[in-house]
Amino acid sequence: LGLAASNGSCFSPPMQEGSAYRTWLALDLGVDWASVEGVALRIMAKFTARTNGSFIKRAHSSIGWSYYSCDPEFGSLQAKYLVIELERELAAFDVRFVNLKGIVEVIPRKLNKGIIVKKILRDVAARNNNAGVDFILCMGDDISDEKMFTSVFSFVSEMNEDYTNVVPSPPVIQLSQGTLLASQPFLLEKPVVRCNNQNEQLYAFTVSVGKKESHASQYVDDATDVADLLVKLSSGKMMAKFRRETEDEMQLMQFS
Repeated sequence: LGLAASNGSCFSPPMQEGSAYRTWLALDLGVDWASVEGVALRIMAKFTARTNGSFIKRAHSSIGWSYYSCDPEFGSLQAKYLVIELERELAAFDVRFVNLKGIVEVIPRKLNKGIIVKKILRDVAARNNNAGVDFILCMGDDISDEKMFTSVFSFVSEMNEDYTNVVPSPPVIQLSQGTLLASQPFLLEKPVVRCNNQNEQLYAFTVSVGKKESHASQYVDDATDVADLLVKLSSGKMMAKFRRETEDEMQLMQFS
C-alpha cells in the first residue's frame, strides 16, 4: 500500500516485504519553503494572537491558519486581512493562497493532487518493461480532488505520446532513509509514456462522492458507498445496518 500526504507533496511507495520502515519521498516544486515558512509563521502568529480559537497548522509544503472554531463573522474578516498581508509579503515566492473550509493555506503554486496522481500512474505504467496499467479507480469528495480526476484523463490521453511532447513530473527528493525496489523507479521518471499494452482494454473510473458538478465521470452518494465498493472490489461481502438515533445519523456497520 502506497501513501501520499499534504496534497501529494510527499509520498511513500509500497513497503518491501519484511521492511519495518517506510521510505518517504517529496516532490521538488522549486520553492524555498524554509523562507516561505519563516515569513508566513510570523504573520500568522500575529493573527492567531488576536483571534480566539484560531491556530496554525503546519505540514510538508503547506502552512495553514485555521479559523474553523472562531466566531464565523470575525474569523472570515480576519482571514481576508491575513490573505492581503500574506500576498504582499510573499510576492517574491512562487506560492498561492487557498481559503476553504475555515482555513487559509499557503502552498507552492504548482502543487495540487493531480501532480502526484499522474506521477504514480506514469511510474506504475513503466514497470515490467512498460507494461502499462489496465485499471484505474480515482475517488474524492473535495474540490481539491478535481485535479486528480483531470489528471487521470490527461494520463490516458498521453499514453501514445512521445515523452518530449508531455510535461514531465517534478523532480523527486528522498526525505527518509530506506531503499526502493527496482520495480519502483520513483526517484527518476522513465522518459517514456508509451506502453506495451496498447491493444488491451483500459478501465479508468473517476468517481465523485456526492452528486454535484464535477469533472468525475461517475458519482456515489456518500462515504458508505465508497466503503461498500472497495469491499466488493476486494471480493468481500458487506452488510450495512443504519440506526438513526440522533440528528447526526449514527451509522452502525456490520461486516460479514
